Amino acid sequence: MATKGLRQLRRLLGYLSNRKVEFTVAMVLVILMSYTNSIIPVLIRDAIDLGIVKRDLDNSLLYGGLIILAGIFNGVFSFSARFFQVRAAQDAVYRLRMNTFRAIQRQNMEFFDKTLVGQLISRVTNDAERITGFLSFRMRMLVYSSFLVVISLYYMFTMSPRLAWIAIATILIVMSLNVIYARKVRPIYDMVRHQTGVLAGESTSSIAGIKTVKALAVEDYILGKFGKENRELYRLNIDAARVSSIYGNTPFLIIGLAMSAMLFYGGKAIIANTLTVGELTAFLTYMLVMMWPLRALGFIIGDMQRTLAAANRLFEIIDSAPKTMDPVDAIELFDAKGEIVFDNVWFSYSSGRNVLRGVSFRVKPGEKLLITGLPGSGKSTVLKLIARLYTPVKGRILLDGVDLGKIKQDSLRRIIAYVPQEPFIFNRSIRENISLAKPDASIDEIVKAAEIAKIHDSIQSLPEGYDTIVGEKGITLSGGQRQRIAIARALLADPRIILLDDPVSNLDAETEEALVNDLKDILTGKTAVIVSQRLSLAKIADRIIVLSNGRIVEEGRHEDLLARKGVYYELYRTMMGVARSVN
Repeated sequence: MATKGLRQLRRLLGYLSNRKVEFTVAMVLVILMSYTNSIIPVLIRDAIDLGIVKRDLDNSLLYGGLIILAGIFNGVFSFSARFFQVRAAQDAVYRLRMNTFRAIQRQNMEFFDKTLVGQLISRVTNDAERITGFLSFRMRMLVYSSFLVVISLYYMFTMSPRLAWIAIATILIVMSLNVIYARKVRPIYDMVRHQTGVLAGESTSSIAGIKTVKALAVEDYILGKFGKENRELYRLNIDAARVSSIYGNTPFLIIGLAMSAMLFYGGKAIIANTLTVGELTAFLTYMLVMMWPLRALGFIIGDMQRTLAAANRLFEIIDSAPKTMDPVDAIELFDAKGEIVFDNVWFSYSSGRNVLRGVSFRVKPGEKLLITGLPGSGKSTVLKLIARLYTPVKGRILLDGVDLGKIKQDSLRRIIAYVPQEPFIFNRSIRENISLAKPDASIDEIVKAAEIAKIHDSIQSLPEGYDTIVGEKGITLSGGQRQRIAIARALLADPRIILLDDPVSNLDAETEEALVNDLKDILTGKTAVIVSQRLSLAKIADRIIVLSNGRIVEEGRHEDLLARKGVYYELYRTMMGVARSVN
């Protein structure tokens, strides 16, 4: 564990490399700050012994002035060290946070299937802030406290070795308590950080689904779940506070006892003329000066454990992300025709259940394919595999005869546009939402995409037009508008293949009919794979595939499938309510 902790610490300090000079200057200033603080008791000693005891006003004023000067220098060193170190720390955490977020972007979908969003948010924000505090303040205090204790002990030994050994014994006892404290508190704080992420995840999901919560009147149930996780966090924090109160305040008792011993032995030494009043005062002052650093060392050691735990959580994300999205032999695909081939494709999610089982089909360039079937049949999974959000467990998916895994992702994203069932609309302007796939797109390009998606007129009717802010998840827009904006976003990059996951599932009958009719024009000249249970989309499909339990059970044109009176026929009767007309 100690070796792992040192590796994590070295790796964390490596992020300071961009500001190495500033960090080094800050450390030098901290050492100077330690020296100016440790010299003050010596000056107090001389002011007493050479000035006050001898009734020498000049010496009293001289050493009094030197004490003031030392205080001024100490303030200048402290301010400068803080400035330089905070700059270095902020730069380090900025780069660490960027690396973490970049790694999150590179993660495959399996990672997000297993990781709570709240946990990720907690790591990128709370864990990063803890590291900032350690690098900018606590590390400075660690160096300051360590050098202050060492320099103070040097001066104490020059005055009285016996009293200095009392100070060393005190320091050793306090440091032992600090080590015990660190060992006891780290696992508790690890659990606190984990539970904080759990609570953040519970909050995120509950707030995101507030409409459902209110519609089902399950506020008390949700509050109970939140309360359970909140009570666990409360319990862990109380445990941590109990350990901190015991081991964090005991050093005061130890130092108090040490000062009592110094007064006893120091008083005897003064009577024996082997110690001066100024030297005993200096010793007591040193103990008071070291009281905060010695206590701080305990908290700093404990905080170092928590910081390393926080850094480890960020490093886990960074290390688990693929180094690159593409294999070394990946190729660019130019002038794609848009042919898709599934060759005996098997797939399962983390649960292990096979969602697709030996699926094989071919989509010709420019063809419009509708995939339908009951819920859980694997329809949406087909689109996710074509979009390469997931990779087949077995079998191949080919694009123009090239394995999807061998095509560079940037190239693939230019060829394929995926519109999920519930497209995410960001709390930004409509212009920004449409241009997401092509941030440098001109307004003319954005308008053209909106016109093809048949949403331009609706946008123009809004108060700010394309600059209208649409709210969280596009709450100010209707379901049909959100769907069309997502389609416009997909069209902006002029893809060769468009994947539509149940584009009419959340629309009323009138909006559905309008979108289905418009899709004929929208998809002109493009290969399209559409997934839906709503068979109104059959009218724009050249071919239909019916999935059941992860297998293709029927395939053909709409009229031919109806004539067979098989699975598709039953789906059509159930979903379209036209059993009598078909008979």
